Amino acid sequence: MRTTRSSSRVGTGLNLLFPLSRSVVLWQLGIVLTAVNAAGQPSMLSRPRDLLTADPRAFAEWVETAAPKPVRPEDKARSLRALPTEGEVTNLTDVVRRKLNAVDQFLRAAGRDSIYDIKVVDIPLARIALYDRSALLISEHALQLVDEKDLQALVAHELGHEYVAADYLRASQLGDHNRLKQLELICDAVAIVILHGRGLDPSRLMSSVERITRYNRKSRGTMVDERGYPTLDERQAFARAVTAWVTRQGDRRSLR
Repeated sequence: MRTTRSSSRVGTGLNLLFPLSRSVVLWQLGIVLTAVNAAGQPSMLSRPRDLLTADPRAFAEWVETAAPKPVRPEDKARSLRALPTEGEVTNLTDVVRRKLNAVDQFLRAAGRDSIYDIKVVDIPLARIALYDRSALLISEHALQLVDEKDLQALVAHELGHEYVAADYLRASQLGDHNRLKQLELICDAVAIVILHGRGLDPSRLMSSVERITRYNRKSRGTMVDERGYPTLDERQAFARAVTAWVTRQGDRRSLR
């Protein structure tokens, strides 16, 4: 994975980072533009509550074996060329580099370290997103709000989006906010399983989601569209249920 670390900084806003239509889709709705795994989605991903009736060991095995294959090198190169350089932050502090190194370590443990380029971006919101399955985009505000372990947990959620990408894109195009909320919860579940399986603290996910959500509401309330997201209470309750489901029925060795 390549992390840009040159000595320049350009751009100050969302409109400088992406063309308008793409930026709105990616950052305000949180859509991850990925292709669905050829194996498709298992029935347990149809609704979040259905997941909790399944065997957590079977779900963990599916998370490990059904991870989408990397995009072809030529497709990745084309996607990266499409990203504007304006808005990318390349003058990184030592603190930021340590946090990005923690992301590298986590992705390496998850077997995804060679797949994404990491880019720090200057936009008004605290956001983390995957772009075209080729780049992991992390805003400066997000980096300021969370520590290394929080950042790993948030990245785990983004990995979850790869598993539901086609469904997420379809729901977004239809304006199906209820389905988008369900898929966000499923991504939380995938993240919790990944974190637990690697000996990391799943509670970091919800604590960092809450911190980022409250920051965006307070500082950028008019820019935040939460119609496609569950409430914080809903996410926290579901995360507690998933964590109990995983730890009660499956030990850590079964989740690797």
